[in-house]
Amino acid sequence: MSGPRFEGRSALVTGGGGGLGRAVAAALATEGAAVAVADVALPAAEEAAAALRDAGAAAFALELDVADAASVGVAFARAGTELGGLDVLVNLAGGSLGTPRDLPEIGPDDYDRVLDVNLRGTFLCCQAAVPLLAPSGRGAIVNVSSIAARGTTPVTGVPYAAAKAGVLGLTRRLAREVGPLGIRVNAVAPGLFLSGPRLEGMWAGLSERERAEVLDAIPLRRLPGLAEAAAPILFLASDEASYVTGTVLDVNGGRFMGG
Repeated sequence: MSGPRFEGRSALVTGGGGGLGRAVAAALATEGAAVAVADVALPAAEEAAAALRDAGAAAFALELDVADAASVGVAFARAGTELGGLDVLVNLAGGSLGTPRDLPEIGPDDYDRVLDVNLRGTFLCCQAAVPLLAPSGRGAIVNVSSIAARGTTPVTGVPYAAAKAGVLGLTRRLAREVGPLGIRVNAVAPGLFLSGPRLEGMWAGLSERERAEVLDAIPLRRLPGLAEAAAPILFLASDEASYVTGTVLDVNGGRFMGG
């Protein structure tokens, strides 16, 4: 019987102080990884890391603004030092960030903010991670896109859809470039996960018709639990997916079915 999938490995999770980030960090730690929990909200990252340590895992918090190149440089340098390198990067930081959904209400600053965090942030973190991932010859990056990049949704607006579609292009191109280094780069495209107050508030703010539209379009007729998002991320980060790179795994209950 094999041991934990990430025993002896290290991982950095951006957005690790949020609901899904905590779930992914906890799942990685449970399977043996030493985890750097990174978040723009340092208290949330510290709380999540402390919970992992209380459970017997090796974990520490990092303050990280993924859209700021200097912040990314400092955080990844510290992660490389404290972890002795890096084996897994999960890019979870993102979201619509409280910006308007409807086109007439979206200002240029709203657009820039969403693109900066979701797309620029993913790029900066991948770029900083590659030198840390390369030495092992088995590094893995998992980027988080969205069903908004794969089809239409009433939940989020144009900037978010554009940013998350960009993440898919970034994933494919980066996978080609760093494959010879033994680094795999994949993405997940989740449907709607109510992973924290922000998304719960967004869901509550939809009309009854819009909520019904979302649920009626899902063949499984339900919203998922956090573990159902974390498990596909861990699969792509693990050796079980050792010959999988440049792909996107749709995790949406069947709402989007495509290549």
